[in-house]
Amino acid sequence: MEDMEKLIRSYNAIKRYLFKDTKYLFLYIYRYFQNNYHNNCKFYTDEEFTNLIKAGKPILRLGDGEMSLIHFLPTPDNSPQVYSDSIRNDFLKIIKNYTNDSKYILGVTPHVNYTNTQLKNMGRWEVCRQMKITYELIFNKGAKYFDSFAFYRDGGFEKFLSQYIKTKRVIIVTNEENKKNIMDSDLSDDTYLYITCKDKNTYEDRLKIQNEIINLIDKSGLPKNNFVVLMSAGLSKTIIYDMSDQGYQLLDIGRGLENYYSKISIEHLLTDQH
Repeated sequence: MEDMEKLIRSYNAIKRYLFKDTKYLFLYIYRYFQNNYHNNCKFYTDEEFTNLIKAGKPILRLGDGEMSLIHFLPTPDNSPQVYSDSIRNDFLKIIKNYTNDSKYILGVTPHVNYTNTQLKNMGRWEVCRQMKITYELIFNKGAKYFDSFAFYRDGGFEKFLSQYIKTKRVIIVTNEENKKNIMDSDLSDDTYLYITCKDKNTYEDRLKIQNEIINLIDKSGLPKNNFVVLMSAGLSKTIIYDMSDQGYQLLDIGRGLENYYSKISIEHLLTDQH
């Protein structure tokens, strides 16, 4: 029964990719058997990344969820975001318009540079294959990226952000549960402002979230560069691209934010087999 289910899934995947994502399918098949195949993605050093954040650059992470949407699939992990042509086109725009001179910095996983053999030995091939192939297909190879796992590593938030946000007014965009956990944390601050969002399908509320951020800052009477917005709000992260042109600094932290305030390590997620 299990073998039959795998066969059906494989058949449906091939049929979908053949008609909707032909280039991806054939490159995937071609690269699958090249055990030493890897990309040569350039990454910012920790020091460069820190200085870019201090200079007010927004950051936006891309991972397997975004890659699924680009390839016409819902996101994994119980589908926190449904697929739509709109969200797919937004992420394609974000990727294809990215250069070293962009107002925002893109983050991708270091696994794009791992060989197939390394990923398979780590048990990470299934998770990382889409990013690896998609990077080769459509990403700007001349641009530099930051390590999208930076805030998942132990000490990452402290290294890159904890001192910096003390110099800013902080707005946190997250769901109600995370908001409560952060407010209850001894690392929290009474001056933090919050915007709450849903647990799933936050892309559909992106304009509402964006307007709430702008209204909070406008009401303060302070310049927008006095603020930093910490995002742990699912796929509403596309607003980072839109707001970066307007001079706002939004930082896509994801689970790294909630786990920093909860003092929970999630670094094992980077090496756990799937």
